[in-house]
Amino acid sequence: MKIEKVVNRNQIQDGDTLIVEGFEAEPIVFKNVTVKRSETDGTEIILKKKGNIYFNLDMYLKGTSYIQDVYIIYPQEERDGKGN
Repeated sequence: MKIEKVVNRNQIQDGDTLIVEGFEAEPIVFKNVTVKRSETDGTEIILKKKGNIYFNLDMYLKGTSYIQDVYIIYPQEERDGKGN
């Protein structure tokens, strides 16, 4: 598995798994996120539709969000076609 810090607007894609720091004392993992781009609201990352849990990516990147850090978890790359 590879973990990468989010540092630009185009890194997060629909379906990604994220580690988000800032909601609680401990980091939280959100699977299958949705990216919503809007000219008026900027880019929102919908973490969980039930409960309307999201954050504004543009605010996070500017350092003005309550979110402290965001990381993408990439699945383990298959080295020999068998996952080894």
